[in-house]
Amino acid sequence: MRPLFRLLPLLLWSIAQPGFAQQAAQQATAAAGEADPAAPGKHAVVQIASFYTAEVPVLSQAAGERQAALARALGQVVVRLTGNPQAPANAVIRRATANAEGLVTESQYRQDTDMANGVQVFKTVLVASFEPGSVDALIAGAGLKYWSGERPKPILWLAIDDGRGPRLVTGQQLNVVKPLATRGLERGLRFLLPAGTAAEQTAVASIWALDSAALQPLTARYNNDLQLVGKIYRSVSGWSAWWVLSRAGTELARWPATSPDPRTVIASGADPSADALARRDAVALDAGPAGVFAVTVEGVDGQAEFVKLMGYLETLAVVSNVEIVDASPERLRLSLSLGVGIKGFSNLVDSGSVMQSAADSGDGSGAGARFVLR
Repeated sequence: MRPLFRLLPLLLWSIAQPGFAQQAAQQATAAAGEADPAAPGKHAVVQIASFYTAEVPVLSQAAGERQAALARALGQVVVRLTGNPQAPANAVIRRATANAEGLVTESQYRQDTDMANGVQVFKTVLVASFEPGSVDALIAGAGLKYWSGERPKPILWLAIDDGRGPRLVTGQQLNVVKPLATRGLERGLRFLLPAGTAAEQTAVASIWALDSAALQPLTARYNNDLQLVGKIYRSVSGWSAWWVLSRAGTELARWPATSPDPRTVIASGADPSADALARRDAVALDAGPAGVFAVTVEGVDGQAEFVKLMGYLETLAVVSNVEIVDASPERLRLSLSLGVGIKGFSNLVDSGSVMQSAADSGDGSGAGARFVLR
């Protein structure tokens, strides 16, 4: 074991390398638009454990395939939690997906079967769960908003005309809307189907006219004020649809869809619905204010530990710069530029196997923050 002071020529230099030059607070492309001015602050943040788990198909269980699959899985989780489909393109999120393994709490492979052109096909799926506190800190550090887990459930008023006239899709026809339900769950959104009462059957004309106001009283019977109205029909391009999302009589979004595949058209109601609701309801996370913090890392008692620590810090997407302030045997004082506060940083490192917060790590403001290299 070599005393750390012998390494001072190596240590006393700034390690602000290109990998640390990312701006941790860079905003993601706001494809989902700006939030409704009336919305910020009115929705409490509620964590739903299942939202931090994703399933992705893989070609094999090889290490390289696993790494790529975990990157995709983390991207899916971030989209679900932010409601922003462009979130994976954020510079901080992109950097984090390269080290997604460090955020995984549990993973397993599952064998599924599917039908393709009448032939049964076997596929392998990787199911990965990520540490909630770390993912939340990552979202905050990326400057993205968080779409709370406590979400509304739209009543789906859908009429389909396959050439025999428009018919209402009810709760007894779940298989018909499976593509929409599946994609909705991937975005963290659950749709509810009507029971198909006589009054609802007679409302097919209103559905076909996309008359949200006429359907609002029927939606209210379910103690709900959010509804997705859609019509799907055969067209020259195969299948087409029109959708209208409204809440309490206010139209939130309207969009068309066309595809040769009817399943694609049915699923097309999910993403724009999630985008519109996230635009309205997403809020900023409290992971502490970004800034420059003086921290102490213990257990750095040699060159190998120093290299391990610096290599690890470079993988953390919320760390934009590291400078060495002081070094002594078994202890290193650093100045960290973070895209989150010490609270968010601690959540991030405590989920991994390289560093952990010391039991008496300051007062939460960053003053006196101490960590231990494992």
